[in-house]
Amino acid sequence: MKAIIKYTFLILFLLTGHLALQAQQSGYIRILPKTMEKNGENLNIEMTLDMSNLLIRKTESRIYTPILVSVKHKKEIELPVVIIKGSRRYKADHREDVLSGRPLFTPANHPNTRNSSIYAVEKYNRNNRIPYHTSIVYKDWMGEASLKLREDVYGCCGKLLRTVMHQNTIQETDKQYDDIHPKFCYITPEKEQEKKRYEIGKAYLDFPQGKSTIDPLFRNNRQELDKINQMIVMLASDPDVSIKSIEMRGYASPESSQSFNYNLSSRRAMAMRDYFAHLTTLIPANLYQVGSGGEDWDGLTSLLMDYPVSHRNEILNIINTVQDLDLREDRIKNVGGGAPYQQIYRDLYPQLRRVDCQINYIVRNFTIDEGKERIRNKPKMLSQNEMYQVARTYSEGSDDFNQTLVTAQKHFPDNDAANLNAAIVALSHKDVELAEAYLSQVKNTKSPEYANSMGILSTLKGDYNVAEVYLKRAQAAGITEATHNLNELNRLRTQKGNMYPTQKDSKSSPDMNSRSSNRKRITIDGEVFVKENE
Repeated sequence: MKAIIKYTFLILFLLTGHLALQAQQSGYIRILPKTMEKNGENLNIEMTLDMSNLLIRKTESRIYTPILVSVKHKKEIELPVVIIKGSRRYKADHREDVLSGRPLFTPANHPNTRNSSIYAVEKYNRNNRIPYHTSIVYKDWMGEASLKLREDVYGCCGKLLRTVMHQNTIQETDKQYDDIHPKFCYITPEKEQEKKRYEIGKAYLDFPQGKSTIDPLFRNNRQELDKINQMIVMLASDPDVSIKSIEMRGYASPESSQSFNYNLSSRRAMAMRDYFAHLTTLIPANLYQVGSGGEDWDGLTSLLMDYPVSHRNEILNIINTVQDLDLREDRIKNVGGGAPYQQIYRDLYPQLRRVDCQINYIVRNFTIDEGKERIRNKPKMLSQNEMYQVARTYSEGSDDFNQTLVTAQKHFPDNDAANLNAAIVALSHKDVELAEAYLSQVKNTKSPEYANSMGILSTLKGDYNVAEVYLKRAQAAGITEATHNLNELNRLRTQKGNMYPTQKDSKSSPDMNSRSSNRKRITIDGEVFVKENE
């Protein structure tokens, strides 16, 4: 019976708490537990991994291994791992998967995951949340178990940089924010005059050295050409789309002279254009355009970052400092007696001989009913304004309403309106960390809608003076919701016995009262006020 009580207590910890994992100079990942309960013969564990505060280098990979531990019984079991990869690492591993047919970062390749299966492999996206659910056979010792998390950080070439064991990370309760009922001010996004979109496909064609002729039967060319053809046919057949142009841009590996490779890459782009112009009649020939990318030094640099070759740093330094491309190549050939160049020439240069295909198109406008349908299967086709109009058909704060606004932020991550509206969704759930992450991406911090949201955020954090500055700014700009939020703020101050000075009090001289030594000056957008130190 005692074990059952402790087990239930642990479940309450998981339901009300959160796991914040601090990493060295890299932010932290939040584990948001939902349930951990015995169901028949199994133990079901459900949680969410939140990356809003996690920072990962482009060449890094992180393996997160949840571990169920019973100190009393000296038992533990590893749960399926989650692998998060930086953008460059993810791209390099995907290329390796395609070329070799075997994935990297598998349990067989890395001892730290040899006893665990892989739950998910995700490309790092700071706004992403990964739902996690697993089920294991229940054992009696699990009734008094707790969770800890191992973080394995890998750098270039799969080198293990560090392992951090995060222990005692299940908190009994999360921060209990004040009971406030704010009013939010959403932003209606501007309409797009023309919904311009594009898709990019990369065809890693196998060209014999110095050649530009496309042979569909040569090596892996058929698969690469089919990939581009499917993209063209899909868009050309879509009644919602009008294709404006198809750009073919060729690239070459750096052997031979710069001028020769520039012309070679152009000929490869023209060969690609001619191939598809004759393959399908869906696209008028005059819509095809060609361009030359010349020698793909950027691509070589990216590949070298994750490629095991001697004198790599010396080669990268030559690439970064020698401006004359022909001289650059000659110097690389002589590094280490020539052996590193031969290795790069054999393994990396073939991956640089490619043609990129960019399809530029315009999407027609949708009615609200059409938008509801498209947002489920073709969200990229909608404008942000169309997504917002879809959201407004649902009750404010409902799951459908909130999910639509979050979807808009995902597809328009650099847009102020998208970030502000997504921040409000987070604030409505009192998810302070996520709201702060969205608001940190807003560029126009002078807007009254931003001020209202920052006022609510500061109120939740207990920064009442900061909240007052923002809310009064929003109120002065005509945001009626800010008046309600100021009333809520004043109600909280009254409840707390005026523990925090008002804005009027904060302007008094530090020498005018005995509490001055316990105050600190804070500046917000040029406005100075004083806050009691907690």
